[in-house]
Amino acid sequence: MKRTLLIAIALLVGGTASAQNYNDRPSFDFSRQGTEHKHEVRLTVGVSPLFENDFFIYDEPAIVQRYPNVIYPDDLTYRGALKTSGGYALSYMYSPAKWFAVGLYAGYVSQWQTTHLRATQAITSKTTERHLMLVPTVRFTYLNRPLVRLYSSIGVGVGFCRERTRNVDGHIESNRNERFCPAEVTFLGVSVGRRLFGFAELSTGSMGVCAAGIGYKF
Repeated sequence: MKRTLLIAIALLVGGTASAQNYNDRPSFDFSRQGTEHKHEVRLTVGVSPLFENDFFIYDEPAIVQRYPNVIYPDDLTYRGALKTSGGYALSYMYSPAKWFAVGLYAGYVSQWQTTHLRATQAITSKTTERHLMLVPTVRFTYLNRPLVRLYSSIGVGVGFCRERTRNVDGHIESNRNERFCPAEVTFLGVSVGRRLFGFAELSTGSMGVCAAGIGYKF
C-alpha cells in the first residue's frame, strides 16, 4: 500500500514538473510572431520625385503660326536647369498581421527653375513649384526576420500644388494653385533593425525613384 502511494505521488510530481516545463517553452504560434510592435513611424528622404505634370496626360499642344522676321518674347529668353529639393515624408503604419500593414504618409517636394536672357544670360525670373501630399499606403512583407525585412508597397492619395513665378524686381508674374493625384509604388524595400531601424527602397512616384530613412516600432 505504501509502495503504491509513493509511486502515485512520484507520478503526480513528475507530471506537474513536465507540464510546467512545457508551459515555459517559447510559443511557436507564427500567426502572432512579429506583430508585438504593431505601430510604426518613419522619416523618408526620396530622390528624383515625380511632379504633378507627370501624373497627367495632356492633349497635343496646338500649333502656333510663326511668321518669319518676327521676334517673339520666347525667342529672347531660355530656361535654366530644373532643380529639386527631393522628397520628404513622415509616415505612420499599422500592422494587424505579420505580412500586412496599412497607413498614411504626409510628403513635401519642391522644384525651381530660372529664366535667363539669351543675350546676357542674366536671370529675369524664377519659377518655384511646391507640393504637399497625403497618401494612404498599403504594404506587403514577404520576408520577415528579427533583423531584416523585405517588402513592397503601393499608395494613391491627394496632393496640393502651388506654382509661382517672381521676376528679379520681386513682382509676382504668375500664381497657380491646383490639386492632383500623387501615387507611390515601392517595388522592393528592405529594412534592417529591430525597434529602431533603417531602410532603403527602389520605387517610383511622388517620393522619387529611390528613398531611404529611419523608423521606429512601438
